[in-house]
Amino acid sequence: MRTLPLLGVIATLAFCGVFASSYAQIADYVVINEVDTNPPGDDAKSVVEWVELYNPTDKDVDIGGWQIASTSVARKTLTLSSGTTIKAGQHLVFGNTILWFTDVSERVQLKNKAGDVIDETPTISDQKNDVNSWQRKYDGYDTNSSNDWTFRTSNAGSSNGKIGADSADVGQLTVTVATDKKGYLFSETAVISGTVSEQIYQVKPFFSQQQIEIVVKGPGNYQKKFSMYPDLNLNYKTSLKLDKVQGIIGGTYTVSVSYGSAQDTAIFTVGDKVAETVAEQESELAVYTDNIAYIPGQRVSLLASTNKIIPLEGLKLVIYDAKGKQVFSGSLYPNTKGEFSTTMFVSTVNPIYGRYNVVADYGRQHAETTFDVLQDVKDLSQIVLTTDKKVYGMGEPIVITGRSNKYVAALDIEILQTGTGSVGKTVSNIFKVKDQVKLAGDSTFRYELNVPAGQSNLGDFKVTVSKEFGSATTTFKIVENPDQYVYAENKNFVTTDKAEYKIDEKATIMGHVILKQRTTFAAIPVQISIEDSMGKPISFYAKDPKLRIRDDSLVAQYSFTAIPDPVGNYKVDIQLSRAVFPPGKYFIKANYDGTVTTTDFAIREELDVTNKDLVVKLDKTVYGLGETVKMEGTLVAGQSGVKITLTRPDGKTEESGAHIDKSRFSWSWKTPIKEFAQADIRDPKEVRPTVFGNYKITVKSASQTVDVFFKVSQNPETDTLVVKPLEVSTGKQTYAAGEKLLVTGAAIKREQVKSTLGGIPERVNVQIRTSVNKVIYDSSLPLDAGGYFRATYDLPLTVFKDGTYKVTAIYQKTRAETTFNVKNNLPLESSGKTILLVTTDKEEYTPGERVQIVATTNRISPLQKLDLVVIPEESTAINCGTANCGLGGKKTDIARSYNNGMYSYEYVIPVKVEYGTYLVKVDAEFGTFTKTFQIVPKKAEVPAPVIVSTISEKFNRLPESEIPIFLASKTLDGKSMTPISLQGSVITSRGQEQNVNLRIIAPDGQCVIGQEAMCLVSGPTTGTSVMIGKEMYNVEYSGHDKPVEKFFISSTAVPDSVWIVQIVKGEQQSRFYYEILYNAIQ
Repeated sequence: MRTLPLLGVIATLAFCGVFASSYAQIADYVVINEVDTNPPGDDAKSVVEWVELYNPTDKDVDIGGWQIASTSVARKTLTLSSGTTIKAGQHLVFGNTILWFTDVSERVQLKNKAGDVIDETPTISDQKNDVNSWQRKYDGYDTNSSNDWTFRTSNAGSSNGKIGADSADVGQLTVTVATDKKGYLFSETAVISGTVSEQIYQVKPFFSQQQIEIVVKGPGNYQKKFSMYPDLNLNYKTSLKLDKVQGIIGGTYTVSVSYGSAQDTAIFTVGDKVAETVAEQESELAVYTDNIAYIPGQRVSLLASTNKIIPLEGLKLVIYDAKGKQVFSGSLYPNTKGEFSTTMFVSTVNPIYGRYNVVADYGRQHAETTFDVLQDVKDLSQIVLTTDKKVYGMGEPIVITGRSNKYVAALDIEILQTGTGSVGKTVSNIFKVKDQVKLAGDSTFRYELNVPAGQSNLGDFKVTVSKEFGSATTTFKIVENPDQYVYAENKNFVTTDKAEYKIDEKATIMGHVILKQRTTFAAIPVQISIEDSMGKPISFYAKDPKLRIRDDSLVAQYSFTAIPDPVGNYKVDIQLSRAVFPPGKYFIKANYDGTVTTTDFAIREELDVTNKDLVVKLDKTVYGLGETVKMEGTLVAGQSGVKITLTRPDGKTEESGAHIDKSRFSWSWKTPIKEFAQADIRDPKEVRPTVFGNYKITVKSASQTVDVFFKVSQNPETDTLVVKPLEVSTGKQTYAAGEKLLVTGAAIKREQVKSTLGGIPERVNVQIRTSVNKVIYDSSLPLDAGGYFRATYDLPLTVFKDGTYKVTAIYQKTRAETTFNVKNNLPLESSGKTILLVTTDKEEYTPGERVQIVATTNRISPLQKLDLVVIPEESTAINCGTANCGLGGKKTDIARSYNNGMYSYEYVIPVKVEYGTYLVKVDAEFGTFTKTFQIVPKKAEVPAPVIVSTISEKFNRLPESEIPIFLASKTLDGKSMTPISLQGSVITSRGQEQNVNLRIIAPDGQCVIGQEAMCLVSGPTTGTSVMIGKEMYNVEYSGHDKPVEKFFISSTAVPDSVWIVQIVKGEQQSRFYYEILYNAIQ
């Protein structure tokens, strides 16, 4: 954008959450794409502020000699070095100096060599000191409006996103890339990840899936290339070890990613840890006013401050009106805190309207600000009335103010309670006040009202101020918790206490009407009738003369009359007997003096006898140690039982069953109470098994089979269940050469192909590769009955040097990949002195435990003799006897245990032993080598933390078209609660399902669920992973053409944020329900 007025700040703030205009356009010049004027950290101590430039054109642009300038206070400017070029479509990030920008009222400009302003931001403010930044909504998006900008999570050096669905870029292939940090130290690992918009394929030289090409370039001609496939969720991820031995030197590195025709870049830096230096504080001056606009007759409070007081120096202050004429000048002197203040009266005689400029100079310090003088436009109404707030808490004072355009001594005021705090509650006594309020000399008035605290005084109130020449009314509410209340319009409606009922249950019909007045004193009743799903009135056979008879037969129609209470609430209870209300959907009509409102409810059988399918459900999906897995199911098929198979993460199975009673069955299983202890494995290089991971329950009847999954986790309160078509992992992330690599995984098996000889075994192709994709192992592993596979591989010292290696698994056309690192404690050498490194698996042991001892040499040459003995550290060759020297002084030759460059031995600590330090002593031909360990008493078991059960907040029957939902951590009863999921549903009248739809907007403005092309999810799904901001969410959605449209959004921990739920509809009525789930640990 070229120029923007100051009021653009207001427009920018109003923009949050609003969708992008379809008339968007992309700039044809280099633009300022993103600015962070207040990033995390101390701006005065280190250079952390930055500006991102973006070239939206199709040509490279030479920006050498261009300037990026601050326009406030010190006006600090960065001049780009000669020869700087920004390539077509490239993002470049620049830093300058400490305190480059101010945190409030800042405007950043980009100038060319001639000093012409090429681009500038609107006036922006950022006082949060967090990771958010001001950025264009899309790369290069410029309609010359402040609405082009938004305040959200920063992504320096990366794309802000491309133009939305209404532009010409719809359907364009995109790829994104980012690193987990912007700066690294040597020896750290950079994680590179991103997403693609869709999977693409190449035809030549043969048809195959297109790979993502990643190139990392850096100082000293450093270049490294990667090739990989996106996963099933269109994500990818890899890592890069930043070791000096791999050619990494200090400096800036660029990550370039290409996928088909799509490209993206990211940058990061590598260096040594630099001590933080405190820069000398620069002097600054700030000037501001108490308001942004005034009317004639008001006083402008002018305030200024400096961080450096100049002795005997005064601040020169000059104010110019909208025509450039000087209207005020003077000299001000600071107080001891460096603050200045004065006032200026806005003249009522021939006032000049428009923007006034304030210029302040104090020594070499300079500052400017502006304010507006506006015309005093009076309301044409005879009486103007308002309250200081719309919603109050119990006992909170209510301030009523206004003005009369005709002066009288006093006006009549009436405050009347028009609604209660609960729809289902009727009242007989209402709050009412009649009084007079006196006018001040300028015809304004102020009235303070104190409503006694109590449940009876919750609800809606109406204020009326009147005189014979006119009147005015306004409304307010008193609620229990005003901070969390979402204001809703007072209007006629009818509802029920539940959406679904069982047969013979009692239902409560309740509602509210805006009361009307009749000429007589008779109350206006509410006529209530009920119809079935076909629109037919409910009727039954009866002889009660009080019931309304439709004809001469004994058929009576269900119809009720309710009298509203003094505030308009009404309530009726009915019994849903089977004889009158069979299972189905029903509609309620409430008619109040010609105004009809409707709602609906459903009656369900406890067991759906029409559903012949095998239905299975778990009480939850993630469990901790020692918890009970509870499963319930139904099967209406006349069978006596079902067969149940539990498959563990290691592929082992447990067989059981459940008896079917009245078409229902249940089953439970207790998770392990603890992780596997030190397993009884003779080979210390073997990886120990684990109880954590995904489990599968297979329920089998005579004709159907159903699989359900759950997870056992170390952190069940924050973990989530993810079931992928194919997964592969290693036993640990880092191995030493000579150890055994454990590869495990799982696949969702296809239906087994059978031949005349029986079933064809399912297999997964597993390859172990180097970082440059050279294949070391290539194997075909069978899938067990549960779909799991497992294998171990030797890691010979001669083959596996220090570095990163890949494990690739391919099943059918699905591919999964993971990595592991090899880091040897003793480097391999071909010359020099032979060294033996002795290690133990732990530093501390208790009596009865096993010590796994491993010895390695820096040369690959099997030794003929290697004697090992374990003795107390204080023992010597003189006093070491059979009674006190561990092995009794007898040495054990471990040379025969040699395998892949390693010697191993397992020493069992006696149950009765002295506590203290023990020595592992190994004698070789080339020297004696030792390693110590401690034997300590067993520690008392620490009780596991008490897991507080999940709590929820529910909000029902919201009729509005837009509902903001605030997800934030909170403290209840001293416990810290964190939101983990949001779920909701919208219900509308029969036949209107296609006309009423949900749209879910994320905090960053991204449409998550909706029918538009730019929405991440638009069709039914039982689980889709999506990236929103920097968080991964799981989204479930029923689809838009259902009678009850539902959604479920969850994450391990949802950050504090505001989500917008929009009900896309016309005049149709709807009700929205939602629930927020919280987790906590005590």
